[in-house]
Amino acid sequence: MFEHVLDKSNSNNYQYFLKRISLLEKNTRWQVTVRPYKSKRSIDQNSRLWDLYTAIGKYIGEDAERVHEFMGWSFLREQATVNGETIWKIKSTTKLNTAEMVEYQEAIERWAAEIGFIWGEV
Repeated sequence: MFEHVLDKSNSNNYQYFLKRISLLEKNTRWQVTVRPYKSKRSIDQNSRLWDLYTAIGKYIGEDAERVHEFMGWSFLREQATVNGETIWKIKSTTKLNTAEMVEYQEAIERWAAEIGFIWGEV
């Protein structure tokens, strides 16, 4: 399996994609999915998120991992149906795109402000 972001404005990128396709096994059935590109969260965003978790954790007396769990439950919880039963699941931050990551961190900062913690003042 490979994933490729196709950028027709970059001829090298487009040619690379065509080359990869031509190397696939000929006697195998393939499934191809095409969807608009959404950038995933950045490494900088992830680093900032864990800095935020750590700072809030120090403020409330919890470790960053517990803050991560609590924030996920508070802001990334969604319902899913499994075997006909409705359950709650937590969307992983690894599945967030850059815009969703901004929204998530802003929600955390608003929550933290309600308990007296202001990001950047610690």
